[in-house]
Amino acid sequence: MDIQETLRHYIINEALNGQEPAGFDDDYDLIDSGTIDSLFMMNLVAYLEQEHHVEFGMNDMVPKHFKSVKALAEFVKSKTN
Repeated sequence: MDIQETLRHYIINEALNGQEPAGFDDDYDLIDSGTIDSLFMMNLVAYLEQEHHVEFGMNDMVPKHFKSVKALAEFVKSKTN
């Protein structure tokens, strides 16, 4: 699985209790839809740091990085290059 697939799977299972909402794709707005909140964001950071071996700094904790699966995947890829 690529980063976007693993992120989708993780978010659906952990934040949405396995229930994929209608229209859930890589551009689905995770913040405005209420899919993720600040607590889940911290869990997501821990997951990404462990699974993808990236480190998040304080300046990385901004909404634009968590807006969508696509934004998260692009951010993780930028940290691993």
